[in-house]
Amino acid sequence: MNERELARYLDETVDPAETVAALPESALADLADALYRHLDTPSPPFGAHSWYIQVTDELRMRRLTAAELEAAGSDDQGSAGAAGRGFPTV
Repeated sequence: MNERELARYLDETVDPAETVAALPESALADLADALYRHLDTPSPPFGAHSWYIQVTDELRMRRLTAAELEAAGSDDQGSAGAAGRGFPTV
């Protein structure tokens, strides 16, 4: 992501929460990387830190949700299998 593309996100007219929620995970990862690189400069763009926090929180939430869904799916299959074999389910 170049500086012009990043500047579109940092534009004050863009709602960070709405924009971040609408982006696919790959685009969020690219944006997080670009923001991180810009934060590591002597004078990062205004708002970059807030955007970085918003993006990383969204990525973390999505990954935790995906992991929870995956774990729930494997638990459901395990319970069904045990019940089918005559074992009590908890």
